[in-house]
Amino acid sequence: MADYKQTEPEVLNLRMNEVFDWSEDKDVIRDAIWDHIMEANDRDTIKTEEAMKPMLDMTDAQIKDYVEKNLKK
Repeated sequence: MADYKQTEPEVLNLRMNEVFDWSEDKDVIRDAIWDHIMEANDRDTIKTEEAMKPMLDMTDAQIKDYVEKNLKK
């Protein structure tokens, strides 16, 4: 029986400007999402951590969609 290793979406580890042609941000997507959520919840680290957890189970496409809807200016 093969061991199952859960992996997070690879896109979280890429830079914003590598994935999105509209972005000049060189931050990693994970950090950009973290910053966005922190600002949205009055910089509460615990709330931000909880909000980030579901993203670890999302697909790359779902992450990209989230970024397009929430971080694109």
